Amino acid sequence: MKKILIAFTCVVSLCTLSGCTSDQLKQEQKSELQALNTKQQADRQEARAEKELAASAATTAAAKANLAAKKQAQKEADEALQQLTCPLPVSKDQK
Repeated sequence: MKKILIAFTCVVSLCTLSGCTSDQLKQEQKSELQALNTKQQADRQEARAEKELAASAATTAAAKANLAAKKQAQKEADEALQQLTCPLPVSKDQK
């Protein structure tokens, strides 16, 4: 009977203590949850920024290659026009 009384007293004591700390515990859990949510949001934003940077770098590389091709085409067109408008004189050796 004493064991049951001691066990009952322990259970009541624990319930009382947990009731006292439940508000504090809830506040801690709420703070932890907010911190976790903030961290997850920051992680997602970082991942999104890295993807955007990679896409931007790929777009920049493609744009540079396109510009180089356009400049080469412009140079070739200028040379072709130059040949038509101002042909080089043919030397006597080439005749």
